[in-house]
Amino acid sequence: MYRRSKQSSFLEFPAHQPSRRRMGMTWCSLLFAGAVSFSGAAPAAEAEPADTSLQAITVRIDNDFFAGRDRGYSNGVEVGFVSQTVDSFQDARLPSSYRLLNRVTGWLQPQGYTDYNMTVSVSHGIFTPTDWEEEALIEDDRPYAGALIFEANYNGRNDNTMRATGISLGIVGPSAQAEELQRAVHSLLGSDRFRGWDNQLSDEVVFRLHSHWLRRYQLRRAPRENWKSDLILHGGGNIGNLLTSANTGVEWRFGPQLPDNFGSAPLLPAALNTAPERSADYSRRLKLHGFVSLDLQLIAHDITLDGNLWKDSHSVDREPFVAQLGVGVAGSYGMWQFAFARFVRTREFAGQSEKPQLGSVTIRRNF
Repeated sequence: MYRRSKQSSFLEFPAHQPSRRRMGMTWCSLLFAGAVSFSGAAPAAEAEPADTSLQAITVRIDNDFFAGRDRGYSNGVEVGFVSQTVDSFQDARLPSSYRLLNRVTGWLQPQGYTDYNMTVSVSHGIFTPTDWEEEALIEDDRPYAGALIFEANYNGRNDNTMRATGISLGIVGPSAQAEELQRAVHSLLGSDRFRGWDNQLSDEVVFRLHSHWLRRYQLRRAPRENWKSDLILHGGGNIGNLLTSANTGVEWRFGPQLPDNFGSAPLLPAALNTAPERSADYSRRLKLHGFVSLDLQLIAHDITLDGNLWKDSHSVDREPFVAQLGVGVAGSYGMWQFAFARFVRTREFAGQSEKPQLGSVTIRRNF
């Protein structure tokens, strides 16, 4: 499906004008610099001498190549900075940049919990249709799109309950530099170049608010003797021109030792211990556990499928209901934590040739 009015649309402007390139680099630089500045330690005069404001750095890579494909949600990279566990979001152990941001977003933060932390991150996503050789617009497949997003998340927890809230701001369109990044990676790997980027979505500033709750249940019966097992239920929603949806689901984890967090599947809320930590065990012994996750989504708007909200653009007939199943393994060794999962989804839009498949890897380094 393609919507076009009498007014000028994005097809009338080449995607490779120098001004767009400069704009894209500016967006990339600003968002990444912002995340790095927020991750910095508090000034010496304000911080507790024995404390550090940065608890961990996380890197997540999503790629359908891990599942043997290179289509749809083609690639995603996220770099995140996790704060230490604090008593409130104005705790003096947090750097001044965090506390300044938190004064503005107080209405968004969870309240009534015993432990808190926050994360800031920058993520980049690339979305492509199936036919990489076609230069013309492919009306019955998903639009070409790139997304560059800055996100601030707030987490509060008690023993076995947690709430995660957050705000995302960024840009979708040529300024996200998806074409340039994909071309560079494919050139490095000797892969084929996708030829239809002139048809990508136009630049649009995007936002998203989200809120999710999580509840953990320890299971008495485990698959094997001396193993542990738990169930983590989650539910929540998103609102914004980036994504408007509601979701619910469950994750089952099993192994000889399980981390004290609220999920291991990389694509679920509070993945890989972004939950506030109460104690840390950094022993140099490899600890592994497996997990299976199920997430059910009811989607009202997804810019990568519905197209630009304020401009005419390519779009497809999005499916309102999507289910996602993930299977993977997670573990830790010393200061490092990691998780790998493979996900399969039901079809996201009418006429989609295959069910989307995706692999995701997350690595966390604690401090």
